[in-house]
Amino acid sequence: MRHFVLVSAVWVMSGVHVATADVALKLDHEPAPRHLKMRRTKHVAATAKAASTLPAAPVAAPVVTTPVVESRPQNEPAQVRELHQPVSAQIDLGYVVDGTQFSGKALPPLVNNPPYALIRAYGFGEGYLSTHGVGIESLSSYFAGRFILANKVTTFDPATSSDVKAAPPIATWYDRSTFEPRSAWAEVKDFLGDPAYAPLRVRGGEQYVYGPWVLHFYGANAAWEGKLVRANIYGGSRVPDYTIDPNLPTERIGIAGGSVRIDLRDLRAPIPITLSAEAVKLSQGESAESSTDSQLELDWRPSKDIALIGQARALDKKFVNEHAQLRTRYHEVTNFVVDFTHRSSTDWMWDPTVLEPDPVAAKRYLDLGPVLPQVLVSARAGTLIAENIDVYLRGAWSHDLADDKTRDTYSPSYLEGGGALEVRVRRTLAVGLSVLSRQTTRDDKVTSELMDNPGTPDPIPVNASSQLGERGFTEVGITARASLGARKFSLLLEVYGRRTRYAFDYCVLKTGESECQSALDTGVQTLEFRGGGRAQIDAWIGKRLRLFASYDLSSSIDFEPNITGYKSLKLMMEGIY
Repeated sequence: MRHFVLVSAVWVMSGVHVATADVALKLDHEPAPRHLKMRRTKHVAATAKAASTLPAAPVAAPVVTTPVVESRPQNEPAQVRELHQPVSAQIDLGYVVDGTQFSGKALPPLVNNPPYALIRAYGFGEGYLSTHGVGIESLSSYFAGRFILANKVTTFDPATSSDVKAAPPIATWYDRSTFEPRSAWAEVKDFLGDPAYAPLRVRGGEQYVYGPWVLHFYGANAAWEGKLVRANIYGGSRVPDYTIDPNLPTERIGIAGGSVRIDLRDLRAPIPITLSAEAVKLSQGESAESSTDSQLELDWRPSKDIALIGQARALDKKFVNEHAQLRTRYHEVTNFVVDFTHRSSTDWMWDPTVLEPDPVAAKRYLDLGPVLPQVLVSARAGTLIAENIDVYLRGAWSHDLADDKTRDTYSPSYLEGGGALEVRVRRTLAVGLSVLSRQTTRDDKVTSELMDNPGTPDPIPVNASSQLGERGFTEVGITARASLGARKFSLLLEVYGRRTRYAFDYCVLKTGESECQSALDTGVQTLEFRGGGRAQIDAWIGKRLRLFASYDLSSSIDFEPNITGYKSLKLMMEGIY
């Protein structure tokens, strides 16, 4: 046995001697990838240990290698620009084509042409330019705007033998070409030269401020951004965002407000509470009354996984909107969020600048009626399973607090539930499924009510009646997504279907039923099916050019049998400097 061990040791040492004697320094294989870095410390330690173990074996001459610079990991997004570079700019250009086709079915009686166009094309664009420290080190500026180039949509009217204005195939809020500046301001910061005043900044021009609502105004804003206290005060005149027609008078209502935020977590003995207070004063004008809006907020975070946020907003010293949110996290991959909102009938109609209906403003294209009291409770949860399955669940309950005389179709009580599931099949491919259902309470008219006055015709409900609208809908969507990484290339395919049940003309209330489950046959359709799909491509060429394309297609619409459906093509290009 000892003889075998001795022979084996001699054979191993002789093999080592032969191998080291024929060492060639010429590279005869592909070098290691450049994103790998040699760990020199462990290599030296291993060499020293080998030398102490086999002192008789000759050691090969070390190979001198060039230091390798570690590259950016492949899964990190490419950096578009430095945050503090002197000049940066971005421009987005887009082109959209919306259209439909006739189905061949007859139009309604006395209608020779549809009251809309079959095709519409328009272009749009937006961009910004910002500077930092150009000319003056403490000076920054920002400019942003957008434009729309819309063709005039017309259709032939045989009665007048001329073209008349017609609605586009897909409704939009604008019908003319326009240019809108969005922001144009200059700001100075750290201009006093004293480190004690470094958190102070002053901004002037057309800007946005986040108060009880996002306000767009011309004026000045002075802010203090310290660790313990953050505060600002602003004043100016409102930008008339809702009225862009030059033929209509524009009114600039005076605005003055401020806010203060105290973060008690920055104390020497930290307290996990943040207190905020905001207020804005609007002067009286022709389309709005004078008002004072204020908001209080309490943010309590006893741990890194729990947050409780409460807000209360008042209009002229009377609370009109309260909101509470609870956020919690479990094992860093499971999140729960619960929201509670109460709204009174004295709340805003649109925002603080609009208190009275304005029938000539552009905002009226989507009029949701008067503000009614309502309670909304919602909950959502999301988690990650096995590192490649995302699960999302959501539920909501809304209760209409209006009485029978003021209840309308826009704020009914409903119960909603849904969820989504996405599975990443491979690193670049994911498949998803989503389901959403909402059941709404409507004031359906029971057939027995018709027998009260058999000789009197039943009145037709007004447009905003609580008897009109959907009784519920259920929709299902399927998606397939492929991505090569952030800011590289992604492809999205989506198919969806929706089933909608509308309110009955007259319902048949059977014994033991509290809600109408069947309708009196009046020939009016109360059930609709609709589907569609979308294909979307998002590609980056280098770090500064982005190309985006989207194509949407819907199925035929039961309530518009004379058309086949809608389709829309969107093309967009984005450049960053």
